Amino acid sequence: RSKHEEIELVSLEEFYREAPPEISRPAVTLAEPHQQTLARLDWELEQRKRLAEKYKECLTSKEKILKEIEVKKEYLSSLQPRLNSIMQ
Repeated sequence: RSKHEEIELVSLEEFYREAPPEISRPAVTLAEPHQQTLARLDWELEQRKRLAEKYKECLTSKEKILKEIEVKKEYLSSLQPRLNSIMQ
């Protein structure tokens, strides 16, 4: 039993529909199941790399937004004493 059998891959129809021809290579992979499995694993790896990059970008964006929120909170908390001094 191989380790790749534990990975749930996309269906064959979806693989041939979405994977670029340089990965899916239908002329080769349709006739050879081993090459087909290798191509599907390559496609899975490409998708995971892309998703990992997107995840990193989202984390960076989240951190930036959290910093902006913190700055605005500090500004708002300092606003109350200033308003009090103006009112007096």
